[in-house]
Amino acid sequence: MHLKIRSMDFFYDRSKPKKKEQSYGKLAVQQRMRLAMAFLNPLRPIIAESWMGTGRGSKSKAFGQALKDLLRSAVEGQYPDQRIVPERVAISMGILPGIDIRDVVREPQALEVYFSSEENPMARPDDQVVLVVYSPDAGIGGRNTELSTRKEGHVKVELPPQFWDEPFHAYLFVHTANKKQYSKSVYIGRIG
Repeated sequence: MHLKIRSMDFFYDRSKPKKKEQSYGKLAVQQRMRLAMAFLNPLRPIIAESWMGTGRGSKSKAFGQALKDLLRSAVEGQYPDQRIVPERVAISMGILPGIDIRDVVREPQALEVYFSSEENPMARPDDQVVLVVYSPDAGIGGRNTELSTRKEGHVKVELPPQFWDEPFHAYLFVHTANKKQYSKSVYIGRIG
């Protein structure tokens, strides 16, 4: 019996360099995605909770929706000078009425935010207020651990040492006591 040997064509060889350079459009999209992921990744636990309604109960879908929103509304500039605009980033999303920022007091090791809320049938006095501080450069973020409610009109947090001497971004949002409904986040500003 005689076996016939067949030859093979190589369609991929890792050792051969790519022949053509990537297009401008592809490089621009890759940079946008890298910037967006770098900004949102440290906020993943907050986003998984606060975008859950738009993610249909899935943490990965919630993160995908937040990423989509950031790419659509918070990236500006042209490649290679694209950047994230933090005030356009929504770290929470929902139909619950938000709050209005009245004053921000920065102490060396604490941050206090005063706010008010308009009368609305959906806004309950016991809605919980979440204050998020975030430094994309350091890749760290934090949130208040003590309960603060809409009716209190202010929230005060002790800042972690990483935020004492460095600038950071602050966001505020509200959710119902059972965490079923969320408001869209409010950007307080760059502090420090």
